[in-house]
Amino acid sequence: MEKIRNWIAKLGIRQKLVFYSYAIITPILLLISILLLAHNYRSAVKNEENRCIQNVQNISDSISVVQKNIIEMGTYISINDDIKKILTTDEAQELNRDSKLWTNHAPMKLIQDMVAIGGQIKSIAIYPENGVNPYLNCIDRSSAYLGDIGQVREQEIYALAVQEKGKFLWQRVGRCQNGQNDTYQANQNDKIVMYREIYDMARKNKLGYLAIGSSADIFDGICRNSLRGRQESVVVMSEYGAELVRCGDIEDELLSEMIAEQGFELMRGEAVQKGIRGNYRIYRCQDEETGTVVYEIVRRVGWKDLSDTVIFAPLALLMGFLIGLYPVLMIVSDLVSKPLHTLRVAMENFKQGDFSQKVEVMTQDEVGEASACFNRMVDDIRELIDRNYVLAIRERESELDTLQAQINPHFLYNTLDSLYWKATESDNDEIAEDILSLSQLFRLVLNRGDGIVTVQTEAELLERYLHIQKMRFGKRLSYEISLDRDILEEEIPKLILQPFVENAIVHGFESADGSYTLSVSGIKKRRNMVFQIRDTGVGMSGEQLEAIWEKADTRQYASQRIGRYAIRNVRERLELVYHENYELKIESSVGCGTTVIIVVPCGLKEIRQNEH
Repeated sequence: MEKIRNWIAKLGIRQKLVFYSYAIITPILLLISILLLAHNYRSAVKNEENRCIQNVQNISDSISVVQKNIIEMGTYISINDDIKKILTTDEAQELNRDSKLWTNHAPMKLIQDMVAIGGQIKSIAIYPENGVNPYLNCIDRSSAYLGDIGQVREQEIYALAVQEKGKFLWQRVGRCQNGQNDTYQANQNDKIVMYREIYDMARKNKLGYLAIGSSADIFDGICRNSLRGRQESVVVMSEYGAELVRCGDIEDELLSEMIAEQGFELMRGEAVQKGIRGNYRIYRCQDEETGTVVYEIVRRVGWKDLSDTVIFAPLALLMGFLIGLYPVLMIVSDLVSKPLHTLRVAMENFKQGDFSQKVEVMTQDEVGEASACFNRMVDDIRELIDRNYVLAIRERESELDTLQAQINPHFLYNTLDSLYWKATESDNDEIAEDILSLSQLFRLVLNRGDGIVTVQTEAELLERYLHIQKMRFGKRLSYEISLDRDILEEEIPKLILQPFVENAIVHGFESADGSYTLSVSGIKKRRNMVFQIRDTGVGMSGEQLEAIWEKADTRQYASQRIGRYAIRNVRERLELVYHENYELKIESSVGCGTTVIIVVPCGLKEIRQNEH
C-alpha cells in the first residue's frame, strides 16, 4: 500500500486526474456490467423459455392439422351410408362374389380423389366384422395390409381399438420387408397409422375395423424443422403412450420419466406444461382433440451457452467505454492541468525575480481563483517593493546626490558670503542681492538631504530660483507666486514644482524674444491641494506633449533630455509617494503657452505614518 501511495505521489496532476477518474468510474461500470450481465442472463433464459413454449405449441398445432385431416377421412368413412350398408349386410357371400364390390357399392372413387388431393394419406384399410372382404388400398405401392380380419384380431392395437369403442388410436409402423408387423405384410416406408373400431349407433355391435396410414416423413419433417441444434430434441407420443416421432438425441430413462409425467408443473392458463429433469428443461403440449402429446427437451441454458449475448456484450461495452473514456479524460485533464501548468511556470519565473508575471484568468473555478490570487499577490508584492525598496533606493540616491553636492558646503557658503560683503562695500546692492538669493537657493536645495518639505519651503525655493532668473532676463520676465495660507504648512515631496518652472523658462522663454509671464498658484480643494504653473511662452504641439513621456533619445539635445528626465522623475516620485492618488496634467498649444496642473492629497505626514 505504501508503494502505491508513493507511486501516486510521483504522478503529475494530469496523470492523477486520469488515474483517480478510472479508479472511481471503473468499479461503477463494473457493477453496472454485472447487473447488466445478470439482467441479460435472466432475459435470455426467459426468452429461450418463451421460444421453447411457442415452438412446442407450433409443433403440436402443425401435427394436429395433419391428424385432423386423417380423422376427417376416417369419420367420413365411418358414417358413410353406403359403407355402413356393406358393414351391416347379412349377404357377405353374395357381395364377396363381386371383385369390385367396394368400388361398385361404396364411394371409394371419391375417397381416392380426396386422398390424392391431400397427399398425406398413403394407405386405407377397412376390415368388415361381418365376413365381407376387406378394402385394402396402398397408394404408395410400397406397402401391403394384412389380408385377413383374423390376423388383424390377433394384434394388440386391435384389442385396444375395440376397448376404446370408436376412439381414434395412433401408432407408428416401421418398415417390414421380410416379415409382417401388426398392420402390414410389407412396408417400405415408415407410417403413422390411425386405427378405429367402427360401431353401430348404440356402440354395442362391432361393424368394422379401420386403419389409415400416412407418411411418417410429414410428421418427422415438422419436428425436425423446429429444432435449432443438437441441444434440442422432440418426441411425439400418442394419447396411449405410443411413440410417433423422435427427433434428436434423448436418453431412454429420461423418455420413460416423461411418459410417466413426473415432475411437471402446470402453467395455469397455458396449454404448455414444463418441468426440469437434471440438465434438461422439458415442455409438454397435448392436443385436446387428437390426444397427441408433444414433448420438447432442451438442455438447460448456461453461461457458456449465452456467452455471446450475456457475457461478451457487457464486457465489450465495459472495455469500449473505458477505452473511449480515455481521450475524454485527457481533454478534461488538459482543461484542469493546463491552467495549473501555466500558473506553475509563472510562479517559477516570479521566483527567479520576474515581477511582471501575470496569469490569464479564463475560468471561475478553484484554478481561476488561484490564478487571480496569484495576480493579486504579484501586484501587492510589486507595490510593496515600490513602496519600500524602490523608495528607499531613491532616497539613498537622493542623499548620495546631496552629499556629493555638499562637498565642503561651508567653503561654498563662506565664498558666497565674502562676495556678498564685497558687493555691499562697493555699494553694488543689486549684485549683493543676487548673490544672497543664490546662497539661499543652495541652502534650500541641499536641505540636509530631506525628500519631504513644506509648501512654504518649496515656495521660498521657487522665489530664490525666479529671483536669479530675473537677473538673467530682466524686464522680459515677470512672475507671481500665490499660495493659500491653508496649505503652507502641508508637506509635499521636494522639487515637484521647480522642474516645471525651470522648463517654462528654458523651453518657453529662453529661445524666443519678447516679454513673458509666469505664475505659480496653489489652493486647497476639499482634501486635495491643487498647484498650477502657467506661462505665456511659445507652447508645445500635441506631438511634443506625447514625446515628454517617451524615453529620451540620445540624439536630442542635453537640455531636452534633462527637461524630460526631470518631468518623468517628478511623476515617478509622485507615484512612489501618493501611488494612484495624484494627478499630473500638462496642457499646451503652440503660441498660447503651457499650463501644468498637479493635484495631491493633503496630510502626507499621516499617510506616511500609516504606511509604516
